[in-house]
Amino acid sequence: MENIAFAQQIIGINRIAVENTWKVLSLVQDQAERAARTILEQGNKIAAEGQRVMNEWFDEYKRGQTAVKKAVEENHTLLEGLLSPTEKPTVKKSKK
Repeated sequence: MENIAFAQQIIGINRIAVENTWKVLSLVQDQAERAARTILEQGNKIAAEGQRVMNEWFDEYKRGQTAVKKAVEENHTLLEGLLSPTEKPTVKKSKK
């Protein structure tokens, strides 16, 4: 049981580390997007088509980031479920 408790603690630490990493990445991405949007809006030499492509790129990046975050959270939940001390598995004896 000590090994399971240790593994659960490691998973908890990993979950916190991943959440903090996502927060930092989100802040960096938001700042970069804000700066790029400011440059796009103020720049007269960038065509409307280029601005549209950049906006699509920002949206796709956010969608991808959300999908990866969701997958990581699902896998953490699955791993925690595998290590949770619920019912002990019973071995069925076959009749001979």
